[in-house]
Amino acid sequence: MNVKIIVEFIKKFAEENNCKKIAEIGIGFKFDVARELSKYFDLIAIDINEKAIEKAKLLGLNAYKDDLFNPNISLYKNIDLIYSIRPPRDLQPYILDLSKKVNANLIIRPLLNEMPIKELKLKNYKGEVFYIKEKQI
Repeated sequence: MNVKIIVEFIKKFAEENNCKKIAEIGIGFKFDVARELSKYFDLIAIDINEKAIEKAKLLGLNAYKDDLFNPNISLYKNIDLIYSIRPPRDLQPYILDLSKKVNANLIIRPLLNEMPIKELKLKNYKGEVFYIKEKQI
């Protein structure tokens, strides 16, 4: 997983789609992508793990605890892009549903060798694989 290329792809996609506010879903303890993207965008980091949220806040990220199975939709007000790095496949439909509820673009950087869930388009970028869904206009 090449963080530099992942950041480059998300940044390029966000700029091309006029995304100002973005959210990383399931940040866990991997903060490098969010920290870099927060230099360019209004970014929030989301996870269900309180320790991950505390650590993200210590690193200067705007981080919030939320449950993907019962999301607090108000956290995602005005979010233009939701992305998630290597989420488990069984969580991907919930991430897709959230992006639809808030009408946000979606980028998932999957684990390798996973088939995309319905409605997501496969995109290869400099050796990295992404699944994408653009928001409804």
